Amino acid sequence: MKFSKYFLPILAAVGLTACEMDREVYSEAPVGGYAKDAAGVNSLLMGAYGSMHDVLYYEWAMTELRSDNTRMRISGSNSSESKLIEQLDQNTLLSSHAWVDKYWTASYRAIACANDALASIGVVHDAALAAQYEGEARFLRALNYFNIVRLWGPAFKVTRKLTDVESRAMQRSSSSEIYDLIEEDLRAIVDNDLLPGASASADLGRATMPAAKALLAKVCMTRYAAGDAQYAAAADLLRDAIAAAGDPQSGADLVPYDEIFSIRNEMNAEILFAVRYTAGNKGLGSPFGGLFGPLNNGGNVIIGSPKHYNYPSNDLLAAFKKHPSDKRIDVSFAEKYWNATTGKWVTDSKTARYVTKFLSPVLTEYDGENDWPVIRLGDVLLLYAELTAELAGAPTDESVKYLNMTRERAGIPSYAAADFGSMTEFRTALREERRLELAFENQRWFDLQRWGTTVETVNDYLLVRESTFYSDYGYVSPIDQWQTMLPVPLPVININPDVAQNVGY
Repeated sequence: MKFSKYFLPILAAVGLTACEMDREVYSEAPVGGYAKDAAGVNSLLMGAYGSMHDVLYYEWAMTELRSDNTRMRISGSNSSESKLIEQLDQNTLLSSHAWVDKYWTASYRAIACANDALASIGVVHDAALAAQYEGEARFLRALNYFNIVRLWGPAFKVTRKLTDVESRAMQRSSSSEIYDLIEEDLRAIVDNDLLPGASASADLGRATMPAAKALLAKVCMTRYAAGDAQYAAAADLLRDAIAAAGDPQSGADLVPYDEIFSIRNEMNAEILFAVRYTAGNKGLGSPFGGLFGPLNNGGNVIIGSPKHYNYPSNDLLAAFKKHPSDKRIDVSFAEKYWNATTGKWVTDSKTARYVTKFLSPVLTEYDGENDWPVIRLGDVLLLYAELTAELAGAPTDESVKYLNMTRERAGIPSYAAADFGSMTEFRTALREERRLELAFENQRWFDLQRWGTTVETVNDYLLVRESTFYSDYGYVSPIDQWQTMLPVPLPVININPDVAQNVGY
């Protein structure tokens, strides 16, 4: 049988390596995509985890770059890559956009590996191990579909291997159907206790129950309104995830911000789930130092030829600098670097501003050690602060307590409940705190979508807050609601011309 390249990319039998979290490489997946024993199922899962490297390679461009957090470094470049970035930066995409296609394909490849692992669970005779593998496969499938439905809306609901004939005739399922699948997977994990509460040291990076609960809570807060029972049910899930992380009561109980992202402190108590990377020329290193590092830095920041993508916006820097003592500033970005050759600081904003959160010294270009946090405690604490206030209809002592934890860790002033005269004021403070706490972690776009403020926020950013930069283009059009969804990639339409394209494309 042949299988569709775009609807269901499958793990190649040979030639595609994945990681045993961030330490080992397996040689090949079971021929045909199905496993004959527990080791084969594990290999399929490693394929799903490994595929997250390809997903994350482009996710920043689908999220941070389209938001008000980051932008192009300079305007007016005619290079093909600059044009791709310009389209994402201004949300003027074409269905032929190469990076959108690559992100789509990588996401469905991860889903395919998870599906194959689920189809093979019966060969795992150890009941506890079978439950864990099922939970991991469901978690990874849910995570990828959650990103897909938030970026594209209706999507192809693929839960098994498809023939070429089936895939060519397939149509997109509604957003509601995709959300049903996501919830079904995550609730199966939670209700049936499929995942461990924590990973053994040799398994750090594999999905756990706190990560699944946190993800399910975020799904509920995204899909449902505050008055819905499903929204309220996220409270217990978030409380459980917080308790599993040590049940912090103040910022002093949290991992210091600069240690969260340190390569000397990987998979610390802050991290609920991360995509793992390892340096050492194994093909498993993090590329983000090279993608985000400053152009032409002469090896003074990072060796090689960094791309200087994902450039921090003036507007985000201004938000950070409302409190110059904020400890997150130096961890998140830099505005200068030392040139050892000239013996001078490089301070020009076009040259020396760059994201530092995922950058560490490398011996080989695009081969960093830094893991990428997907779900972490700071995110969960702020979700809980938001949820408790929305459920109460007003900021409570509890909601303010959890809002303050990340501020206390950052060394900036805390709030009192009396500081907020309305829910509008509380929402403004919480949303700004999420922006700063989670800057450059691919959360901002999804938050704007969840709050229903994407069009308003992006237009204000393009036309007012960051207008000095965008004026170089002559005129930048405000975006409409349809532009908040990505186009179905053109290669998919070419395979199946009957597939419904998103409105506007």
